[in-house]
Amino acid sequence: MWDRISVLVSAVLVTWCSVEGFNPDNIQCCNCISMFPDGVSNVKPQVMPSPFIIHVAKSARFYTINAEDINVNLTADFVKRGFRSFMIQARRIDQSSNTIEPIGRFEALEPNPVLAVEDCPGKYGAAFVSSDFSEKTNVRLVWKPPTTFQGHIEFRATFVQDENTFWVKEKSAPLYDPQDITPPTPLQKYIPAPIAGIDVSDCGTRKGCYRIPGDCREVECEYIATWKRLSDRTMQFELSAMTDGFNDRFFALALSEDIYCGDDLVFECVHNSSSGKVSVYQSKNLPENRNDRLNNPTAGIITQEGSYNDGRLRCRFVREINPNNEELNDWGLLSRPFHLLMGRGYSSLGNLLTHGINVGHLPVSSPNEVSLDVGADISGRARFHLVKAHACLMFIAWIFFAPIGLIWMKYYTTMWPNSRFLGQKYWLVTHFNCTVWVVILVVIAVILIFIEAGGWSEFPELPAKAHPILGIIVFICILVIPILFLIRCPEDHACRPVGNWFYWLFWTIAFCLAVVNIFIGMEFGKAMVPWWLTWIVCIFFLFNFVCEIILEVHQCCTHKKNKERRKKWELQKKENPNIHIPEPWPAGRNFKRNVLYTHFIVCLIVVLIAVITVAVS
Repeated sequence: MWDRISVLVSAVLVTWCSVEGFNPDNIQCCNCISMFPDGVSNVKPQVMPSPFIIHVAKSARFYTINAEDINVNLTADFVKRGFRSFMIQARRIDQSSNTIEPIGRFEALEPNPVLAVEDCPGKYGAAFVSSDFSEKTNVRLVWKPPTTFQGHIEFRATFVQDENTFWVKEKSAPLYDPQDITPPTPLQKYIPAPIAGIDVSDCGTRKGCYRIPGDCREVECEYIATWKRLSDRTMQFELSAMTDGFNDRFFALALSEDIYCGDDLVFECVHNSSSGKVSVYQSKNLPENRNDRLNNPTAGIITQEGSYNDGRLRCRFVREINPNNEELNDWGLLSRPFHLLMGRGYSSLGNLLTHGINVGHLPVSSPNEVSLDVGADISGRARFHLVKAHACLMFIAWIFFAPIGLIWMKYYTTMWPNSRFLGQKYWLVTHFNCTVWVVILVVIAVILIFIEAGGWSEFPELPAKAHPILGIIVFICILVIPILFLIRCPEDHACRPVGNWFYWLFWTIAFCLAVVNIFIGMEFGKAMVPWWLTWIVCIFFLFNFVCEIILEVHQCCTHKKNKERRKKWELQKKENPNIHIPEPWPAGRNFKRNVLYTHFIVCLIVVLIAVITVAVS
């Protein structure tokens, strides 16, 4: 069993490395105002505390003009891995002044004097940006104050580890202006009052509504979008969604020809914490899983209002049905019926970031097409039947047939020594049939998911990014396993142990990676797997591990006794070659039989729960 775990860990690490190949062209720093890395606009910054710290010299509490420079170090604290790119600026703290203008200048100290270059030049200073992409754990800098006092300041830095992992605008301890006796207390941000709520009493009559869950009042709705025709040339839309309550979030309504994201017109309701505003924009979902905002994102929008209070993001806007805009020529609101897609996620400075693909983050789609000229009242989500079928087949293969087939192969080869089924031992018949079913189920499941995805699936980040890669590795192993079984050498052949070792190796790799992939796949929103099923499956694989440990210990404890019985039987057979002497029963067979029955019943119960839950979710 420990061999299996080591194979799993090694395979996952190899996959991680292959998936996360580092591309320095994707992580160049940075936008002068937002300090957001270039080339990673579809990835959200880390929200966990940064492992990289801005250390300011302990003796430096104030800065002075034409005096000593102040030492500033960018350090990787308590981590072995460093950052590859960075930007640092000194900025004013007082919110009533210009807080995005760089103050003072930086220089790098030895031993890396050419580590970075100046960028974003301003009236009073400039930013300092990486000029190479080697891994850094400590960057020694000096900050040169400007020629005039600029108020209290602090250092802001963006650290980029790779194209998927970065921290934006991390803060240092403040440096005080000795001439300014006012403490640097930021102004309280103005929060606009919430706009009027959405009236759902007219849903299905005077206006159309799409709500999740069905028949909810707006304050209870997870998502709600309404539409109403005001005149021959205008329509009013209302969008509302509950978020996690943190700043910079978006809610979007997409008009799509199918239930998938891609080639859709999108109405965005976006909160920008920097301005405190909620704005409406228009964009398009492109087939390559990308969202591009229109050149004129408010084309055709006559009026708009929005608010973000207590986690409720709300927008209301009036838009022309057929605006005079080339980008919207193919998107007349009444030209054809649409599937409605609603989704939410993170934003940055008013720009959408990539939404998640797990339950609660993957956009929901209306089950049927909807005409915006009709006052429909719809609810529910489109179901991805091929994804559900894929999940059910994988559950049957790796929760039922694979564990049973493996446990028979490893621990029950000597269980019924004198019994045969069609001339073959029981363990071989059981293991062979389980293997055949695993191969059939996995092959069908892979075909179904390729049909569903229309080819190879691309995901933005780990662990989802590893799911198709691990799936292909498992698929290859599953195709090799029956070939090794069919070409195996006879039992008395010298190469039989080598064949058995390779057979065990491919089975172990396939099973371990399949278990990892099941847990990754259960997070995908299309399968709609409830959170509690993940815990049941986790407990099941722990139970399977415990069963193998118990049988391993039992096998070690009975090894000596079984060896003596076997030796005695071989001696009797040698002394009486003309007499049929049955092979001896293994020691502890009643205990092993009880473990086998228990394992079978648990496998059956768990796979039934998993398949039924996914099928009806």
